Amino acid sequence: MDRKFKVLNICSWYPNEFKPTLGNFVQKHAEAISLYNEVVTLSIFPDETSNEHRVVLNTRNQLEEVIIYYPKKTTGFPLNKILNFMAHRKAFKLGFNIVKEKIGFPEIVHLNIVYPLGIWAYWLKKRYGIPFIVTENSSGFHVNSDHAYPKPIMKLCQLVLRNADYLLPVSKNLKENLKQLSLSSQFEIISNVVDENLFLSKERQKEEIKRLIHISTGVDEIKNLSGILRVMNELKNNQVKVTLDIVSDGDIEYAKLLASELNLMNYVNFHSTKTTSEVAEMIQNADALLMFSNYENFPCVIAEAMMCGKPVISSNVNGIPEHVHHFNGMLVNPRDEKALESAILSFVRNEVNFNSEEIREYAMDNFSYSEVGRKFTEIYAKVLGSIKG
Repeated sequence: MDRKFKVLNICSWYPNEFKPTLGNFVQKHAEAISLYNEVVTLSIFPDETSNEHRVVLNTRNQLEEVIIYYPKKTTGFPLNKILNFMAHRKAFKLGFNIVKEKIGFPEIVHLNIVYPLGIWAYWLKKRYGIPFIVTENSSGFHVNSDHAYPKPIMKLCQLVLRNADYLLPVSKNLKENLKQLSLSSQFEIISNVVDENLFLSKERQKEEIKRLIHISTGVDEIKNLSGILRVMNELKNNQVKVTLDIVSDGDIEYAKLLASELNLMNYVNFHSTKTTSEVAEMIQNADALLMFSNYENFPCVIAEAMMCGKPVISSNVNGIPEHVHHFNGMLVNPRDEKALESAILSFVRNEVNFNSEEIREYAMDNFSYSEVGRKFTEIYAKVLGSIKG
């Protein structure tokens, strides 16, 4: 692949000073793409504490990042809506000019998460004829569920989706939902990505106590931390030799309170925001990843665990069973706490065993920077009518 495309990644979710882990999987996709292309990410966020636009520029190896913060008014409705839109538009134009300074006029726009910045990918196509593709992760497109986007947002997203040149959902399940909104689009599934040089498979010294790890935002409606803690309580009462580390950057005071009420201090440890390197180390020091989501597309942490050669114990929802199979994990029905308890017991008692090398090999084939970056670049070539030699 000797020709590099000039790619503008417009990112609705991206790590920023207010939410440092927001869309970290989007950032990882951009890093993978930058292995083969000239890439600049552009993300825009409101700042209620400022009266002026701020520009933050970062460089991550080959990847250039542009983050624009714009002043957001919270009083004076309905005038504030107009002022906020004008400030947002100014932020985009400011960011786009910086992008052009860095790589020239982009050949293709790669939109990551349709809402809320998808309208700018649509505008660039209508104004300048720049084609755009979409990578989508959001469960807001589970169209027949009670957690789908509200109708006004869905209509705006539908406009963007129907004008995209390619739609790249991270799971088959999400693809089926997106098909209901954009029947004529070309689809390809490209999953979340993991840095194979950071998330390494390291043999952990055998211990009597099994260590599980859970990593998420901790939103109980989605991740069902309460259910996990109730299961841990049952395991504690049965004197099962297992501990759980919970890593979250979200508001999980409810979970800490429940853990205290259940007297789980010796069984469950809570950890705040961790760097990517710290997450990799914590997964390497665990025996398995534990998830129990009520709904989910395909969380990046599952791919990270597999890259470390760790099996996954999870609920059987949405995009997860597309990658969690008998050789790399165990699946139970969502909200079925008895089934989750039974699965953990089987794992702790070594009634099921997993080959870490086989798990990592699967991850390398599906989630590595090199493989995912190559897949995206092939899509760019298709859209632009080019063939890389």
